[in-house]
Amino acid sequence: MQAVEGSGDIASVLLETTEPAERARSAPGSVPRWGALDLLRFVAVLLMIQGHAFTTLLSADYDAEMWHRRHTFVHGYTAPMFLFASGLAFGVTTFRAWERMIVPGPALMKRLRRYATLIGIGYLLHLPALLPEDWVGMDEARWRDFLQVDVLQHVGVSLGLLQLGALVLKKPERLVGLVSVLFVLVVLGAPLVATIPVREVLPFALAGYVNSESGSTFALVPWVGFTWAGLLVAYAARTHPRPSHTWLGAISAATLLVLLVPIAINRTGWNPYGAHQFWRSSPYYFFFRLGNVMAVLTALMAVERLVDRYRLAERFAAVRATLGLAETLGQESLVVYVAHLVVLHGCVLGPGLQSVWGRALPLREACLVTAALIVTMIALALGWHAAKAVLARRRRPA
Repeated sequence: MQAVEGSGDIASVLLETTEPAERARSAPGSVPRWGALDLLRFVAVLLMIQGHAFTTLLSADYDAEMWHRRHTFVHGYTAPMFLFASGLAFGVTTFRAWERMIVPGPALMKRLRRYATLIGIGYLLHLPALLPEDWVGMDEARWRDFLQVDVLQHVGVSLGLLQLGALVLKKPERLVGLVSVLFVLVVLGAPLVATIPVREVLPFALAGYVNSESGSTFALVPWVGFTWAGLLVAYAARTHPRPSHTWLGAISAATLLVLLVPIAINRTGWNPYGAHQFWRSSPYYFFFRLGNVMAVLTALMAVERLVDRYRLAERFAAVRATLGLAETLGQESLVVYVAHLVVLHGCVLGPGLQSVWGRALPLREACLVTAALIVTMIALALGWHAAKAVLARRRRPA
């Protein structure tokens, strides 16, 4: 599996409910869904599919063109969007049901099983062989590919740590305080952590969680900072049942600070780290990406506010259908994540489109294949969602 620049539970991790939107909005005393979060995941899923399809199939002849470099830059925001959204949704659901989430019980065990499942699926997607005898004598490159930390392992571990932190600390203020301190240490210390020779002191399977020295794409440092930033935003918005209506000004101001202050500092040329991997570990670049992700969330909050104010979902079927699709696709993004990677890259059971075309498709053909892949993944998500609803109704006692 290729490293995916983004995904969260990608089903229920990003917004831990499978309750239909209509029932959630209409139930007496229920808290309305945060529609901007659904839209954020929707945008990230579409960017993920399109970006991976182009990266896998589009001819390398386009690499030097300006539009392709900009496309690659934009595609790099898929991972920060998903990780930020996973922390945001974890915070939204956890702070609203704090007492249930800090005691051993069915809710806690369900969450921990979900995170363990994400980790397991992440490794299965990299499975190098099926038969035990094929594992004997595997070279280091194949072991490295199998044990690298990709987005599913990262999300499973990072959210699992947050859940265990809530269980131990008992108070939301304590969890947020600890995460705030760790956020600063992880982001500002990333250039230093990147230089640690972790493979010399840790087993290979653990080294990839520390930094990218072992080849992992989504080491905890600094990527977990996006998840923790989402949690902090959720905590700040916890008293706003409808954040897009009551919190838009505050999140806009916070976005400007996160985006502009590091840019201003970077323009002074101040660099206390010396030579380091700017694109992987620079705090300046981290905050630049975080600010842009928050700007996308802010824009989508403004869209949600306009839709609600002018009752656009009630007046226009297309708007209503788009919002429903955004919610469903976000909830079923795990199956979309796995399926689109298998289609593009194949798996241990068989090859994918990469083996058929490689990076050889002209732009028009790549666009057609990408469009077909997006339509197929949307159909899969809708079908999977409907099948789960049917099974849930059959299991419900009469």
